[in-house]
Amino acid sequence: SSLAGSPGAPRTASLGVPPLIAMAQEFPDDSKIADLVAEAAPGWFSFEYFPPKTDEGVVNLKKRIARMKALGPLFTDFTWGAGGSTSELSLSLTSAAKNEIGTVANMHLTCTNQQSEMCGEALDACKKVGVRNIVALRGDPPRGQEKWEATEGGFACALDLVKYMREKYGDYFSISVAGYPEGHPDNIEEVEGGVEALTESEKWRARTVKDEETGKVTVMVCRDAKYKVEMEYLKAKVDAGAQFVITQMFLDAQVYLNFVKECRAYGIEV
Repeated sequence: SSLAGSPGAPRTASLGVPPLIAMAQEFPDDSKIADLVAEAAPGWFSFEYFPPKTDEGVVNLKKRIARMKALGPLFTDFTWGAGGSTSELSLSLTSAAKNEIGTVANMHLTCTNQQSEMCGEALDACKKVGVRNIVALRGDPPRGQEKWEATEGGFACALDLVKYMREKYGDYFSISVAGYPEGHPDNIEEVEGGVEALTESEKWRARTVKDEETGKVTVMVCRDAKYKVEMEYLKAKVDAGAQFVITQMFLDAQVYLNFVKECRAYGIEV
């Protein structure tokens, strides 16, 4: 389905990753994932990879990507470490997947710990190696920081990043954004009164956990008012230029189906 859901110091050269400015060689443009999704038959899938922490891990991951390519993923996806900690390695791996291994590649890009100029440098580097599929995210707080805060001179949210990309790069990039079938983690709260205190729409996305020792049942949910704000924000991201949505992980397929229904009700047609 087309409704399929990151930010500190760059990786050092010890991992064999060239600085972004050194990537001067021109490569052909990658296919746009939004176009591939529109043409793909139901049942397509993708793989997501996290940048390793060691040289050996990088070598092993490239071998694994090459092996897993034989399974026929529509694209491969690379995360952006908390606080931008894997920025250069993420780009290097995305470029390698596209230009060395031959898979369509998708790279996460976040607002955390980054001024807008730094995002621009990363996107310019993507263009140089033909990487044109970007997941625009706000990102998680840096390690050790509980609350997310915008960097001075940076973006306040993923919507700002999407707008920036479209304003500066036109339609060069295929942009995806995050969606949250159960609600954004920041908006999920414990509900006193149990399931009986929920509305019908809240029940389908609520999480219920029972403590086996005490028998206590804890109900966690994103309440309707906050969910409405989330859906309106997702619509704004799509209206600004996002072409498909990658969701947060869910364990109940019906939650996803209900989320798609909600998207359509809000005019989100990607």
